[in-house]
Amino acid sequence: MSTKVSVDDIGILKGLDATAISQGIKDKQFTAQEVLDCVQERAAIANPKINAIVAEKYELSMYNKDAVFAGVPMFIKDLVNVNGFPCRMGSLALTDKIRTKDDPVIPQVLSTGCYIIGKSSTSEFGLLPTTETLVNGDTRNPHHLDYSTGGSSGGAGALVGAGIVPIAHTMDGGGSTRIPASCCGLVGLKPSRGRHIGSSTKSLPIDINTNGIVSRSVRDTANYYHAIEQYQAHPTLPPIGLVTESSKKRLRIAMYTTSPEGVESHTDTVSALTNVGKICEGLGHQVDYISNPHYAGSGLEFLAYYSSLAWILKRFGKVAFGMEFQSSKIEIFSRDLASYRRRLGKLSPKAVRRLKTVFVEEYNALFSKYDVLLSPTLGRPVPKLGYYGVENPVIASIMRLNSYVNFTTVQNATGAPAISLPMAKCSNGLPIGAMFAAKIGCEKTLLELAFELEAAGKFV
Repeated sequence: MSTKVSVDDIGILKGLDATAISQGIKDKQFTAQEVLDCVQERAAIANPKINAIVAEKYELSMYNKDAVFAGVPMFIKDLVNVNGFPCRMGSLALTDKIRTKDDPVIPQVLSTGCYIIGKSSTSEFGLLPTTETLVNGDTRNPHHLDYSTGGSSGGAGALVGAGIVPIAHTMDGGGSTRIPASCCGLVGLKPSRGRHIGSSTKSLPIDINTNGIVSRSVRDTANYYHAIEQYQAHPTLPPIGLVTESSKKRLRIAMYTTSPEGVESHTDTVSALTNVGKICEGLGHQVDYISNPHYAGSGLEFLAYYSSLAWILKRFGKVAFGMEFQSSKIEIFSRDLASYRRRLGKLSPKAVRRLKTVFVEEYNALFSKYDVLLSPTLGRPVPKLGYYGVENPVIASIMRLNSYVNFTTVQNATGAPAISLPMAKCSNGLPIGAMFAAKIGCEKTLLELAFELEAAGKFV
């Protein structure tokens, strides 16, 4: 039995990206209904193997016929309320109750011209960087079914990676767009804080969460952000605009592969990133090889804050989600992470202050010398399913996470943008993402560089 899943050769869409599919509808090469029929056929073949869809409704809905993704079906991550769909957030603590209102971000997503046909799987409340849950089971990597898709937007990564849809909605609170992009060989941009409407963490001390998409082409990602910016532009961030090509400007890039504590990444990861650095140099960019510029302890401080979010979910779940919430049914990792807050209790207020001030100041200071930071998206190759399983004790999982998710959380704390690009493979053939990060508001720089690398044939 094959361990790989791809449905690119099923139906009329072949390997078209969302931009091309929408243009095909506008040019009457095929109809929106035919596109939907193709997606449904692909899902029927692939989803039983990858387990990425938690709710579905294959109905052609009204869409903005003038928008860039007009007629493209969309799956929304199951952390967001969508009218007519349940929202279990990957948890047995919530029910299959049908929601009757959209979260504020949904109209902005729909302004791109897509329409919603289902919900994609997530880890419980988006807390783990893998998509394995008691309520939905394991979501499997289309590159090898024994491996994780990453998380928490693993369902989105699997759907796009397998070729069921060309783009899918994500959310990123600690790397949850970039991690599945890395694991599934996709483009995943975490935007600057505030690009989307209605962050779920906006009222908390640090607003770490952003919406987004994973895609198979840079132009789909660029077109998506141009479209949502047209719907509602941020009042103070520099506009992204419509990015369609690379820039002639050569960039100053700082590259590092160690954690803030100085721990080196896996040898496959280091080898891959070293090659990416050489690629950038070959294109004329200046690449300085440096040690991790972020202070030791910043990862622990983010963990302290993150554990407090788990505690808030457990303690105030009925306030946030209604009387249906049953805290006794949350998974072991989520429960223990909430309890872990007690061990970090004295650290948490200090962590918030340092992350909001010192960490942001030090991050921004890097861009007086550099335009872009280059690091691995993840410190280790894609893990097998179960390595971060929901039944694992929290201490064991945290120790493993310390060598895995030690790069992506930086931009969640600072509010800055970062993009994972599919530029390498590890020794077992699974994707390795290279992450390029910039100063807040500088998505345009990242997209221009991504266009250049894609055009040069450097994606794998």
